[in-house]
Amino acid sequence: MSDLFSIFTDLPVPAPHDAIESFSAASLPGAAHRIAKDIHSWPALLLSSPIEVVENRRIRLEHLDIQHGVPCRITNSSGVTDEGAFTIVRCTESDDELTHYFLRAFDPILRSLGSNPTAPAISRAVNSLAELFRALTQAPSKPVSGLWAELLVIRQASDPVALLQAWHMSPEDKFDFNAGAQRVEVKSTSQRIRVHNFSLEQLVPPTGCRVIVVSLFVEKAGGGMSVENLLDEIRELVRTRPDLQERLDRVVASTLGSALRQGLTERFDLDLARESMLWFDGGAVPIIPTPLPWGISDVHFRADLSQCSPISRQTVGAEGGVFAALVGNVPVS
Repeated sequence: MSDLFSIFTDLPVPAPHDAIESFSAASLPGAAHRIAKDIHSWPALLLSSPIEVVENRRIRLEHLDIQHGVPCRITNSSGVTDEGAFTIVRCTESDDELTHYFLRAFDPILRSLGSNPTAPAISRAVNSLAELFRALTQAPSKPVSGLWAELLVIRQASDPVALLQAWHMSPEDKFDFNAGAQRVEVKSTSQRIRVHNFSLEQLVPPTGCRVIVVSLFVEKAGGGMSVENLLDEIRELVRTRPDLQERLDRVVASTLGSALRQGLTERFDLDLARESMLWFDGGAVPIIPTPLPWGISDVHFRADLSQCSPISRQTVGAEGGVFAALVGNVPVS
């Protein structure tokens, strides 16, 4: 992402043309696609697409504009100009934070496309990006601190691939990580008291399933680690898996929604979070007595874990699977 951003930053603003879209652009290594800047200084990706595209409708969203088969006039870094038809994927704002996000989100999509994408592949790619930007118009689904805690768990895992594969696709899922019989729920608090909110279903899982609760203290800190820092480190850990990078972007976008730009820059105390992290057997957490009275459902409550005995790293790791990945001690810079 930082490479794409550097390339974009170095591009000059092109001269406008009355009859055709004008861009200054640089070719991307190993592909016919180009990263570009338009006359408004907005970032764009010009995708080399087949003449016949599967869908030629224009997609217009807040901060995003997608058009297929558009004639373009392109000037490269040497001043040489040529013309051609491209699929234009454009971020309709020049804000640095949004530009970073746009280029970072499209990087794994570009790598998945390859140098000679088919029309259906291009349609899937741009629709995937459109879904990300649609999520940015929605209200946040949870506090930034909760997302930061989940990202830290992934970042310090001994197997981040396993954690990302088990990570919830929707913030409304009952568990933060679901690997079949193994479920993980991450609970954070800024009060330094291990009292967390639960739904009854999180602590009474289906028969044969085991739940581990990760509890940690998360406090804002001006010199701490930001959400964006964690994202960049996780992306580097799974750099050979563009599919998991896309999954990461989708979950973050659907979680932060319209608060994305502010949320990415929020910083939290990394040392406190790591030192306070403990693991608990979900079955040991105090719950409301069951079975519930007739007609009662969707029960939520606060539970105090201060009298619960945590599980050791060795015990959790011995269970294998996503639990073993969970307790890895990969250093976080």
